[in-house]
Amino acid sequence: MASGPTERARLLGLTCEFVLTRGVVGLSLSELARGIGSNNRMLLYHFGSLEELLAAAVEEILGGTALLDRLATILDTPGARAERISAAWRHIADPARRPHLRLFFARFGMAADVPGRDPEFLAQTRERWTAVVAGALRRAPAVADPDETATAIVALWRGLQMMLICGESAAVVDAAHDRAVAALV
Repeated sequence: MASGPTERARLLGLTCEFVLTRGVVGLSLSELARGIGSNNRMLLYHFGSLEELLAAAVEEILGGTALLDRLATILDTPGARAERISAAWRHIADPARRPHLRLFFARFGMAADVPGRDPEFLAQTRERWTAVVAGALRRAPAVADPDETATAIVALWRGLQMMLICGESAAVVDAAHDRAVAALV
């Protein structure tokens, strides 16, 4: 029976793949173990509890800065401000990212459900995206209040992400996005 860091990393990778397909809400340790071809005892040995394993998997999937780095690059490309913001939205809304969006909102729901459960996650959710957008807006001329405008854009993105998860068509959501951004900037 493998028990070192390599096995832990393997189990974490399998868990990441599984939760992107299955989701995390209502997931039991037994279901997860069966789904990844392991057993409860092995998962508990490496992670201590289902909650710790899921926290590690969600952090592995959502914790990186690759998406934010890409958004910063898109927002800083030459072109009209509204076009750059729309290009960033199209990147976020890419259908390949839907499993990540569902996982993000499940994670958000768990953190928001109990006050004080995960203030760090909530603070990052509130601050990181807004900071990236505000930074790009500060580098653009004629934005009266970059922080307030960035907050409005990120709030728009979060709401439209929910619409996509709920099954609204990309065409409808993209059109709503572009209309709102035109009004904001």
